Amino acid sequence: MITKIYHKKNELFNIEFFKNEGCTDPFEFLNEKSLYIQLKEGDISPFLEIYKYSQYRDIYLPYFPNIGTLDYLPSLENIYTLDNITVNLSKYIPEDNTVLFLNEDDANRYADECEAWFLYQENLPKRELSSQMDIRDYKKITIFIESYTKSEIKKTINIAKELKEKYGIEEVNLFILHCFVDLRPCYLPQISYLNDVLTYHFFNVLTYSKQERILAWEENGEELKNDFYFGYINTITTTNSTKIACIQEDSYYEHMSKLKNKLNILDCYDIFNDYLQNKNE
Repeated sequence: MITKIYHKKNELFNIEFFKNEGCTDPFEFLNEKSLYIQLKEGDISPFLEIYKYSQYRDIYLPYFPNIGTLDYLPSLENIYTLDNITVNLSKYIPEDNTVLFLNEDDANRYADECEAWFLYQENLPKRELSSQMDIRDYKKITIFIESYTKSEIKKTINIAKELKEKYGIEEVNLFILHCFVDLRPCYLPQISYLNDVLTYHFFNVLTYSKQERILAWEENGEELKNDFYFGYINTITTTNSTKIACIQEDSYYEHMSKLKNKLNILDCYDIFNDYLQNKNE
């Protein structure tokens, strides 16, 4: 079992380590074989502080910004991130989903963990031989993305749209290893009343655009059912590696309750423990 430690800077800007998230119970480096630490806002100083202990134990951290900055360190043999272990995708992607990789590097690294997979290309070919796989045979697809940024949003939306409209895929999901996009709405929803129409305005986190929904017409009070909030993407599964993707507790907003049903955030600590268990078996 990996030991989780927490950190903060004191008033002298020195790094201190603790046993609990509230940072009230000091941590002492004793006989732990494996340590887990999560960086905050890309600050690598806590890692550099505990690196001196790495010759005695393994250190697990979900994400390290610009891993090349560590080239000057004597050894990274006992340092593990989500980028230098192979995440068992079969455990986190539903069995009835085939995986779509967007580049060859990801496919080469993770394809062995998938029961069925495809490499994305324009105009995915149809089956010519009975032994060939055809993406049209699958109804549920999960798109794998290593790093999700704002520039990736429109790209994945377009691919999801293409999969559904061109290839007849019924369900398109995303699996994101590192999420650099705040999946919370960027502004609070608003209600407007204009020309006898009650309208709900909100921010669509998947298309990164403002949208609205008509709630009721004054003359008959009819509520229009039009659930297009998540567009072409059904669900998103990501990790808390960057601590950017999160879900607020403001569930009284309709769009936030929908987001909670559509967004699944995996704890990197659990992923590393699974990896360590499989490694020791």
